[in-house]
Amino acid sequence: MKGKWTITTDSGQVWQPYVRANVWADFDGNPTTMFGVDRVPLISHAQYMDVDAGFSTKIDAHFSAYADAGYQFAISNDGGGKRNGVKGTAGLRYQW
Repeated sequence: MKGKWTITTDSGQVWQPYVRANVWADFDGNPTTMFGVDRVPLISHAQYMDVDAGFSTKIDAHFSAYADAGYQFAISNDGGGKRNGVKGTAGLRYQW
């Protein structure tokens, strides 16, 4: 789910703040990976959620910027899998 707004300033800058929430679930298959010659089962049957907030802005016809930050956390821990973490991105764009 995502909520997004558009705000235009008197000088013509366009700001688009947003908030977003996602719910994720691992499949209940039996995935494995190889570690040398040994098979290692991947035990991860968790459900988790992430929430983000950020913005993008168009400063003028050529220059824009964006940034966001988020947090991911487990909402169930059925198979021993747990994912908690933070993330963030930021950047500048110039188009000619």
